[in-house]
Amino acid sequence: MHLLPLLLTVFIDTLGFGLVFPIFSPLIIGNEGGMFSPEVSLAMRGMIFGLLVSSFCIGQFFGGPILGALSDRIGRKKVLLGSMWVAFAGYIFAGFGMIFQSLAILFIARVIGGISSGSYPVAQSVIADISIPKNKTKNFGLVGMAWGTGFVIGPFLGGKLSQFGYTVPFAAAAFVCLFNAILLIALFQESLPKQLPSKISWFSGIYQIRKAFSTPSLKGIFVVMFIFCLGWGFFTEFAPVYLTRELGFNASQIGNFYAWVGFWIALCQGLVIRPILKFFTPHYLLPIALFGLGVFLPFLLFVRGTVTLFWLLPCIGFSQALIFPAATTIVSNAGSKHAQGEVLGIYNSVQWAAIALPPLISGSLVALFPHLPVSVGSFCMLTAFFVFLWMFARKKEEEEAPQQELD
Repeated sequence: MHLLPLLLTVFIDTLGFGLVFPIFSPLIIGNEGGMFSPEVSLAMRGMIFGLLVSSFCIGQFFGGPILGALSDRIGRKKVLLGSMWVAFAGYIFAGFGMIFQSLAILFIARVIGGISSGSYPVAQSVIADISIPKNKTKNFGLVGMAWGTGFVIGPFLGGKLSQFGYTVPFAAAAFVCLFNAILLIALFQESLPKQLPSKISWFSGIYQIRKAFSTPSLKGIFVVMFIFCLGWGFFTEFAPVYLTRELGFNASQIGNFYAWVGFWIALCQGLVIRPILKFFTPHYLLPIALFGLGVFLPFLLFVRGTVTLFWLLPCIGFSQALIFPAATTIVSNAGSKHAQGEVLGIYNSVQWAAIALPPLISGSLVALFPHLPVSVGSFCMLTAFFVFLWMFARKKEEEEAPQQELD
């Protein structure tokens, strides 16, 4: 199978998520040249910033399970292609939102963009369809590399192209969507071996969150990833506030920050971690990465120069690069071969529910206390690490108990 359009789809998913970070922070949080007059309080602007960021996550939360289940019913290709047209519409709306300086249109555009990025679990399902146990983690690493590359290019494009006008980044993203739609039509081959009836509902995300934490084989890894995504989402969504308030970064510099983090995530997931996967199982890699991320993040609080900052970010990128391939493999292996779309859709809902929560409730706090993205992010990583160790030890005891009874 030609993987280029599949990987480009994942790239577009994260491109849309991060594209606005360098734009919204100075536009909403900044006092000069923004959408609000200086009389609007910092707490209010922080709350609006958080709600705008969260609206994408909410769209993803509801869209991911629907698109995942729909791909089990009608096939992966049709769903991936449809998501590209929805993403195209979202970028067009966002461009109009910037032209008219309309928060209402921007909110609609972000929700549409989030729904379209629900194609991410569909892409993961394709990898599960075509992979064997021996190469599954490596293939998920390729998806992770595409995710990281989108995370690189999204904020970078947002920062650089916004210098020519805030509508330009959205026009560029819309063009990429059209290009990938053509590639999907021409190159992508259906991977679903057998279409299965799947229940589809707008409330699937809510139902699946309940199902996620009540399924014995998946509950442990879902709890760990929920905590991790709380911290990682808090850090990535509100890092521009920290960079703007504490280091005086502008939109272009914020784009460079995300680009450098994303470059190392993509490089590590695509190349560096592949040899490591030959010697360590996902169950060993995941806690190591969580601990590393929890330790490295607090060093950002002591950085005062750009050079030191950019030396630290590769350590953060390497630790983060191990987490998603390892966790996704654990989830995929625990699910049925014929329901990968549903299982990975549930997993996707868990992640995006966690990512959506911080900006919904903490935008005002971060505007007042800009160190929170780093400190809370680190706390969540270390908490996820200890929860994983506790759950893994308990599972091992449960597996050994029957054997001890036999002895």
